Amino acid sequence: MKDEGATEAIVFRDSAPVGVITERDILYKVVAAGENPSITKVHEVMSSPVQTIDEGAKVSDAIAKMSRLGLRRLGVTKKGIIVGMITQKAVVTGNVEQNFPLPELAGPSGFACPYCSTFLKTKEDLSKHIDRVHAGGVGLLQGDVTKW
Repeated sequence: MKDEGATEAIVFRDSAPVGVITERDILYKVVAAGENPSITKVHEVMSSPVQTIDEGAKVSDAIAKMSRLGLRRLGVTKKGIIVGMITQKAVVTGNVEQNFPLPELAGPSGFACPYCSTFLKTKEDLSKHIDRVHAGGVGLLQGDVTKW
């Protein structure tokens, strides 16, 4: 994960995805718990199963699924095979690779909220709006790490 600059990795067993491990998993379930990272097994801290969405789905569907399942990321599939990952942070900030365009979020007059279609001028305003109106004002999408 460090070498790739990633905050998550999909865990495979025999070429099949079996889970997702994140920086948070490592920090909270290993480091903060006082476990030894040299002997702790990935399967002990990963989330399983890997939740996915098809690459042809709308971004609003991905957001709805992440919200419904209480997740921050989904594997993206093409013909049933995982080809990438979409994260809540990437959707809100617009930092999604070119493979996963966000046409329904960006509009000529700004950014549309995927939940209520309210138009906002900047992606920062969109993030604040989602936090305030749709996420209960907890600050998760604004980068307020004190709320994590």
